[in-house]
Amino acid sequence: MALFGRKKQAAATVEQVDETASDQEVPASSASIGMAEYRAELLAAIEPLRPIGLGVLDAFGRRLCEDIVSDIALPTFTSAATGGYAVRAADVASATPSDPVRLPVLDTLDSPAYRGAPLLERTAIRVALGAPVPEGADAVVALDRTDGGESEVRVDASVAVGQHLRLAGSDIADGTLLLERGRIVDAGAVGLLAEVGLDKVLVRQSPRVAVLTIGSDLVPPGLPLTSRLHRYDATSSLIAAGARADGAQVFAAGTLADDAAVILEALTDQLIRADLVVVVGGLDGALPDVLERLGELRQRQVTVHPGGTHAFAVVGDDRTPVIALPAGVWPAFVGYHAFVRPALNRLQGEPNELPVSRVLPARVALHGQRGATELIPAVTTGRGVEPAGDLGADLARDVARADALIVLPPGTDLVPANSDVEVWMLTPART
Repeated sequence: MALFGRKKQAAATVEQVDETASDQEVPASSASIGMAEYRAELLAAIEPLRPIGLGVLDAFGRRLCEDIVSDIALPTFTSAATGGYAVRAADVASATPSDPVRLPVLDTLDSPAYRGAPLLERTAIRVALGAPVPEGADAVVALDRTDGGESEVRVDASVAVGQHLRLAGSDIADGTLLLERGRIVDAGAVGLLAEVGLDKVLVRQSPRVAVLTIGSDLVPPGLPLTSRLHRYDATSSLIAAGARADGAQVFAAGTLADDAAVILEALTDQLIRADLVVVVGGLDGALPDVLERLGELRQRQVTVHPGGTHAFAVVGDDRTPVIALPAGVWPAFVGYHAFVRPALNRLQGEPNELPVSRVLPARVALHGQRGATELIPAVTTGRGVEPAGDLGADLARDVARADALIVLPPGTDLVPANSDVEVWMLTPART
């Protein structure tokens, strides 16, 4: 069975997908590991969700899991591109203002519902703009190149074959590739799908993500703080909002005391509905033991700052992935973008797992870590990038300003002001 294979299915019919399932098992915990290496191991254990057929409006914002090929031609019939007379081009080849050609007018076509009888040689049929041209006609003489006659028309200019015709299939031919697999279904794509008569497409469903925080000193917003040791839980809302922005259907599972029985009950409840569970905190408490009871756990010291201890597991009968992040607003924020966001992208079949990377000048001097990747929540401006706040403060207020992460590789000591640094852009950019 694949590592993160599923027994539960969405209510709608689930189609088959051609990704090869991973048979890799979760290895045991070991020594410290780099950020990129840990992320690679985590992502190797995650399979994209299976595609599902959805109505085109419900598929809005999702990524296509199939090529969309038109099975009709548009326009569906050849029509007049201007008002005038449908003719055979050969019959008016000699027409000039001084030596016009006269043709009997057999009919008038002004509705797409009526095509009329085939055009006879050396005759004409009057057509309105958009009206179907009769069989046998290969051009339209514009009205201003005639006398506008009703029973007979005088034509004073020749026309080329195909002139003033909008040919059937000239916009979209039967068999045309319209949208490629991997394309995000945006408003224009919805309109195109409807235009060719499609009411359902194959996309990946939104991942169902449960978010919970562990900390006996944390209090959910809205309740009173009853002790000086208490503080409000900002991380549950922060991570839940990030996951929702990245396309997930989010269930905020609340703030839990660091108690094994409480954590076990909460996780068991979430496994029923979640494709991914994100837990913030508890890694130095009861959480690792609970995860080991439920499934397979990997807990590692990841050389990323702020951060430290990270873990992931597969748990329950359905082998649901659980990603555990360190406690604290800044460590959780950094961990989300370094590990959870790539996991969500993987679940949704996104081609790019990491944020968009840019190189910008640092507006202030920066200090890195000798043995770890430093990720600094930051604010970008037209002049460069600077930290969003004081790392030691660990405040959501500062994170709220951040639209980027400055990435300083291990071994970076001092980065002078105005030096170029790598920056991960955090605003979701789905193409």
